[in-house]
Amino acid sequence: MANNLRFISSANVTFNLLDFDYAKLKTANFHVVSWVPEVEKKQFGEKVNRFTKKPQIFECSFYFKGDAARRKQQIDDFIYQTEQDCARLSPGRIYWNEQYIEVYFNTHDTHPVDAGANWTEIKGQFYAPFPFWTQEQTLIIRPSGQSQEGFPENVKGYPESRSFVYGYEYAYPYAATAVLIDVDTAIPSDFKAVVYGPANFVQFFVSGHKYQVNYALRSGQYMVIDSRDTTPMNRKCIVVNENGSIINVFDYRDPTSLLFKKVPNGSVVLNYSRTYGIDFTVFQERSAPK
Repeated sequence: MANNLRFISSANVTFNLLDFDYAKLKTANFHVVSWVPEVEKKQFGEKVNRFTKKPQIFECSFYFKGDAARRKQQIDDFIYQTEQDCARLSPGRIYWNEQYIEVYFNTHDTHPVDAGANWTEIKGQFYAPFPFWTQEQTLIIRPSGQSQEGFPENVKGYPESRSFVYGYEYAYPYAATAVLIDVDTAIPSDFKAVVYGPANFVQFFVSGHKYQVNYALRSGQYMVIDSRDTTPMNRKCIVVNENGSIINVFDYRDPTSLLFKKVPNGSVVLNYSRTYGIDFTVFQERSAPK
């Protein structure tokens, strides 16, 4: 059950979907799941070659309460943000507690529930082109020689001046060189690694698989490796300079390494030399929120 259910538009405007002051969600089929078999016809039955998933469609209805002017303003605000998402081709997100799915509110119909009623209903649908709910698990790994001073165990990032944060984080112990990660999904997961310089080159292992980029990082630079298909190719392996400018280092990936291989599900081990810091995020994907 969700005790924190919200929609955040691509313009970063938040609507609490459990509150009449925002956009009260009355019904939605968030837990309807469908895997589509691709098959070969046999004399008796079929042979299943694989399963695929179509984009997810969530049928839903919202209630807006209060006087007519208040309802009109609330509805206008919600529709403006969702139509802006469509116009920009930039999806918003529905959050179910800490899990999210990217969506467009692409169909809707607005009408009073009854003549003279003090509420208005919107019926519509959210369209999710990528049909999985995601929960981010971020591991913060610091160099083994890094002083603990100024880095409490629940630190929000390394270094302290980092301008971005993640949904769920936990710090990594200082002494070990390997850690066990529990990837709680039925399928392999995408990942993002943020590697902080200085480093002669970048190399780490996940359950024995090598990830390597032969590009040196200066102090103050960091490298981002992002395996997600939704990330543009010119942003999948980049270096960010101190001034915020970006270098595409995709062609520096090691030829003996599959750089964007997904993280397997279950218990996996991340291991590397610990001479530089890494923030390692696993995008745990499920067909429905839990």
